[in-house]
Amino acid sequence: MNVPQRYRLPIAILASVAVVAIVLVAVLLSGRGGGPIADASPTPSPSASIDPFATPEGAVRAFFDAFARARRTDDPSLVEPFVTSVDSSAYLSVSGFLLGQKEVKKGSVTTVLRIENLRVDATSGTATVTFDYTEGGYDIGLDTGEPLESPVVLPTVRVTVDLKQVEGRWLVDRYESSP
Repeated sequence: MNVPQRYRLPIAILASVAVVAIVLVAVLLSGRGGGPIADASPTPSPSASIDPFATPEGAVRAFFDAFARARRTDDPSLVEPFVTSVDSSAYLSVSGFLLGQKEVKKGSVTTVLRIENLRVDATSGTATVTFDYTEGGYDIGLDTGEPLESPVVLPTVRVTVDLKQVEGRWLVDRYESSP
């Protein structure tokens, strides 16, 4: 079909308006019209509890999420609510890593945090959680927030986490990873 040059722009505008109208009608018919737009942020896995302390899995996911957030500012206090104490192996590992990063004026932005193939072995008051852990991101200048490198995804490792139930709450006591 040969459309004269002077009619091409008006036809393109009409076609665009038609597409927008069709999308608008589809949204309104789906029942979402006038309602809030869904947040694009990731949602917790179906097995994660609303209360992160209610299950060993929830406590592990909350701990590693807090660790990822703490890496941006090198603030280990963000993991404190999820560990048995500041003397625990888990807290000391996180704190040591973050303070080392802080000394060289680096923080990190986590862009990938996957906990998969999770297995929970719980007994009365203790639990061991094992899973495959994949994380990725990039280092930033702690003072500037500017990226120091391109994003990378690290190889997946197998992590074992020991938890204790303290006053009805599951808390991380120790963790270790292996290739």
